Amino acid sequence: MLATQHIEPTARHNGLTLTVAGLGLMPLILAVGYWLDGRGQLVIVFIFLAAMIMALLGVLKLREPEFSFTLSAEHLHFHHKVGGWSLHWSNVQRIDQPRLTRGMELVDLPYVGIKIRDYDAFLPLMTPRLAVHILTEQRPLLSMALRYGAISRHELHDWLIEDSQFRSAGGHQYTGLTAMLGHRLGHLRDLYGYDLLIHESSLDRDAGEFASLLRTYLASSRAPQHLPQE
Repeated sequence: MLATQHIEPTARHNGLTLTVAGLGLMPLILAVGYWLDGRGQLVIVFIFLAAMIMALLGVLKLREPEFSFTLSAEHLHFHHKVGGWSLHWSNVQRIDQPRLTRGMELVDLPYVGIKIRDYDAFLPLMTPRLAVHILTEQRPLLSMALRYGAISRHELHDWLIEDSQFRSAGGHQYTGLTAMLGHRLGHLRDLYGYDLLIHESSLDRDAGEFASLLRTYLASSRAPQHLPQE
């Protein structure tokens, strides 16, 4: 049985450094501006704003959860400041790095794709805020599909605002944001072969390596468990 792993996302890296550096630079820049007595004022203002943005970016990074994923023997957990979701390994059908065709070549995308077996074991876990986050975060994937010629502009327009009524393959009816998310999962499956696509910024390594790690846990969960003999 594999040990539980906690994944710290690269998006959170250097948050403390940026915050301290930005906050430290601001009074220093003000002191230099006072010493210059109005000379180079525009430059001082520009540098001060840059330091303020640096500090703000650092604070935003630090507000993210310490871990983006927890991998255990039974579940894959996703953590975000607006909520989280959990998938039992038995509800995962396939994991890989999605690709799109450009001319005669396949292009690896900076995402990990997860294909879900049963939407009804996943959609009820969604809070409204988390559903909005996923819908917003995965919009660029629709635009990417348009650039690669996988969908038309008409389809893109229709899919950006999903239908608020959704009936799952198991016959369950969903409404509102959960229904919109159900439609989005299906559209992503049609385009990329996967329902959930997770960007590398939420990972601690590149997408291909993380997909391989997830497949290791998936394979372990499917392996027969031998009970110790007495």
